[in-house]
Amino acid sequence: MRPLVLVCTVGLSGCHVTARNEITRPIKTERVPQLAGAIARPPTLVLGDAGELRFVEPLACPSEEIVTSQTAVEVTTGPNLATFVVGTIATAVGGVLLVRGLVDDDRGSNPFTYAGVAGLGVGLPFAIGPWIGNRTELRPRATGTPVRRPGPSQPCGSRALAASRATITSRGIEIHGRVDRNGGFSISAFQIVDAFDPGSVPSWDVAATVETPAGARTVTTRLDGAGFTRSANAFLAAAKFDTRIEPMRLVPGITAGTLRASLTATADGPAVRLVLPLENAGPGPAWALRGHVIATETPAIDGRVIYIGALAKGATANAELVVPVSPAAATALRNATIAISIELRDAHGTAPSTPVRFRGQVLVDAPRP
Repeated sequence: MRPLVLVCTVGLSGCHVTARNEITRPIKTERVPQLAGAIARPPTLVLGDAGELRFVEPLACPSEEIVTSQTAVEVTTGPNLATFVVGTIATAVGGVLLVRGLVDDDRGSNPFTYAGVAGLGVGLPFAIGPWIGNRTELRPRATGTPVRRPGPSQPCGSRALAASRATITSRGIEIHGRVDRNGGFSISAFQIVDAFDPGSVPSWDVAATVETPAGARTVTTRLDGAGFTRSANAFLAAAKFDTRIEPMRLVPGITAGTLRASLTATADGPAVRLVLPLENAGPGPAWALRGHVIATETPAIDGRVIYIGALAKGATANAELVVPVSPAAATALRNATIAISIELRDAHGTAPSTPVRFRGQVLVDAPRP
């Protein structure tokens, strides 16, 4: 039976109907931002690779789409239904004649038998052939001239926010600092987030008041805690203290002296200076030693981290932290009585569990020569 079907599919063109349709379809779309038309979006605060904070204005640019199209001919080969109908009828008639011939002629010489075989031989190819070899081909032609059209607005980088100072409020604390010409904030995120334990802060909701030439602007954003984890290693690699952490073989003996707090003047404005003398009486070294500042009644200095790092057996250190404060906060702190605690922590949990406490007046440091 297969050779007969091939007679239709190969030898007879009436089994199929061929249709040709010319189509044009895009094969490449390139979107080009138009930087000259950049529009600044509301400013935000971003976290750098090593914990630096930066105020920026995200930019959105109009775009132009360059669409390259190609013309092609779609050739569709489908069944010829008229041929199928003829084949179906011929097959049915041939089948009836063959059955009649076989029933009526015991010797096989009845003409109905031969007519039935002939009917089947002609009808089957025409009934089956139209459904074999159907396909759709796409025959490409020349590529057309690219068409340019307006595209949607899209992000196209950012630019530094022009500002001089900023005060960030987050988690009940105040962080005051200057802003440089590149939008960089003078206070690292790791003065608030413990670089030795960055995962302890899942996220950081930030609201900031930024002093710009046009007046005060408000910035609100959320910094993902995963960013602190990624940038902590780079911060520690560039740190000026010994960041090594080695296995504990002997327990250190950390003792703290008297915590001092004073108001001082710096090139960037007023600041609170915290100094904590420390000694390691041994017998082992301390690793990743740092202090968490707790001053819930004084948001301007609350929540800071003082880093000491590795402290060898018998070594002493003056842990010092200078916290810039706003002029208004400096006025409120001058000669005021405040309470501060510092919780000491280290890599192996051997630091004293009792916080170092200060309660007293914030005196003003004598000007340095």
